[in-house]
Amino acid sequence: MKRPWYLILPAVVAVSSLIAPVTATAHFKFPPPKPVSCVELATDPHNGLAGNPFVKSATSQITPAAGNDVAYCQVDILFGTNPNQNINIRVGLPLNSRDGGTGGVEGAWNGRTQATGGGGCSGNVNVVGTVNTGYVGSGSDAGHPGGDCEPGVNTDGTYNLQFINDFIRNGMKAQVLFMKSVANTYYGMKPAYNYWNGCSTGGRQGYVIAQELGTELDGILANAPAMYWTRFQTAQMWGQIAMRDLTGGPIDANKTAQATASAVAACDANDGVVDGVIDDPRTCKFSATANICGTPTAPATNCLTPAEAQAVDLIWDGPRNADGNRIWFGLDRGTNIGTGFALNSAFPFPLGVTQFHWDEHDRTFDWQTVPRSGYPQVAQDGSRNIADVTDTFGNLDTFRRSGGKLLTLVGANDQLIYPRGVINYYRQMASRYDRGNHFGHGNDIDFGDVQKFYRLFRVPGAGHCVVPNGFPALVDWVENGVAPKEIIQQSGTRTRPMCPYPQKAIYNGSGSTDDASNFHCGGNLETTRTVCNDVLVKYKHEVNGDLDFSGSGVNRFECAIVDHH
Repeated sequence: MKRPWYLILPAVVAVSSLIAPVTATAHFKFPPPKPVSCVELATDPHNGLAGNPFVKSATSQITPAAGNDVAYCQVDILFGTNPNQNINIRVGLPLNSRDGGTGGVEGAWNGRTQATGGGGCSGNVNVVGTVNTGYVGSGSDAGHPGGDCEPGVNTDGTYNLQFINDFIRNGMKAQVLFMKSVANTYYGMKPAYNYWNGCSTGGRQGYVIAQELGTELDGILANAPAMYWTRFQTAQMWGQIAMRDLTGGPIDANKTAQATASAVAACDANDGVVDGVIDDPRTCKFSATANICGTPTAPATNCLTPAEAQAVDLIWDGPRNADGNRIWFGLDRGTNIGTGFALNSAFPFPLGVTQFHWDEHDRTFDWQTVPRSGYPQVAQDGSRNIADVTDTFGNLDTFRRSGGKLLTLVGANDQLIYPRGVINYYRQMASRYDRGNHFGHGNDIDFGDVQKFYRLFRVPGAGHCVVPNGFPALVDWVENGVAPKEIIQQSGTRTRPMCPYPQKAIYNGSGSTDDASNFHCGGNLETTRTVCNDVLVKYKHEVNGDLDFSGSGVNRFECAIVDHH
């Protein structure tokens, strides 16, 4: 289902044409604009908010300092191009010189903006933390209050495309454009640098900005991105279906925790360092059948039945169709399954249940009626019905040409968002921008070209959004041209370098393995066997399609040789 432009870009067209303050014609010269007071931002029509036909309401007021939080100018905007579009946007601005701000480029401002993203199906309008660091901060509610995505399907079974598009793209596009415009007006000068900072849904939002609004931001930190929204959210239900089919319901959390621990113990040394972490879970081939009760390798407690072991193996492998072709990725070994905030627990993850409703455009659709053999059909329905609207798989051509920098950190054991999804996208972009390998002929992509503007860092052992703060590295890259060669991960007293994909941290052979200085970045995680195993079935042909090598950067013939051997 191709997205028509009027569904994709209504907010962008409206915002870009209507939020800019009134300016003089080019025939006359005027002195540079001066800062305006906070209260004037929302009341003076010259400032672009009052009188704007697409601004349904706007307020601006100084929020006084409280505790460790500085005073700032808070602007709240209700934006909508039609009666059904209502996007709440908040912009927080360090006080300018007119309102008493001091110590910055203008007033208390550091001359930069930083838009922040949401999580799950929720937006985020908390700007205080960003303002405290001297940035103009912004957030939006993504067009709806709370975290319920069910309204994406109307009760009559039609799609609420206004709701979906505002959540997927329009909310943060309007947020970014208003943030920049309001900052320009309030301080009487344009921001020197503009950034995005988000994780999970906020990471997905960062990728949408890079793909669809590629000239607006200088740097984007998009961690654990919930990209390929329809495909990965549908896959969140795979484990629940497998457990119900094979064991009648969820597996006891103590048993899945033991299976995870057994996998880590079996594969910990694959990277040459025994530290309780599988550096690259894709190298681990441990089978849960080793934990079947009564076998010599079974643990003393929390062993598995044969059916439970099969279900755990299916969770690790991910969904496939009847031909054995991969539909999406699994939860990698070493990842938390079934305990705490994770998939495959006693209750299905709510967003996965909602996604089945979106896939079938039916709010009453019961996932429990879907057997394993029926999963490919639901996945295909989702791809054909709504994934073109929701999934984030466009290219980065405009963002790259504009000089933008994109940085992503993802936990190698993310328990909610399959990390191989973003690796899959990164491999495609590496193939696209590899000047010596334009058509993906070969499994030896040169990642050097994509790394000039886009870098991906895996965080071994880390879960969802449990990653180091990469924002300082992004700023250094954007403003000083220093591309991050490593980012230090700290866990307790242990430090370890994270390396730009496809490199990994390699132990130097001496010194404490808890000290990052005893490691260096090198090697290549993109082995032929690994990349061949990660090729997906053709999009929108999940039921019986062939593996799709087009644009993947993976060579079909090399993979055929590996498979034969």
